[in-house]
Amino acid sequence: MTMTTEEDSKLHEFSMNFHSSEEYRHQCEVRQVLRWRAENRDKAISYLQLVRQKRGDVVATKLERDCKEQWARGSRGIKGDWR
Repeated sequence: MTMTTEEDSKLHEFSMNFHSSEEYRHQCEVRQVLRWRAENRDKAISYLQLVRQKRGDVVATKLERDCKEQWARGSRGIKGDWR
């Protein structure tokens, strides 16, 4: 099946909007923390502590929760891997 120009345009617009969204930024941050955890657990813990200090409990709790959930699902921070 070949997409029409209009379908291509809508897909491109969706992709651009998603990749500039807070949700996408958050997923990238989670993946980075997971990569650090796989390489050096202390680095991931230090980063999470810094997030709590600089950005507050609500943001840190969400980041920690999503990191734990993604780790439990087998994600290790590979680009684009969100389970």
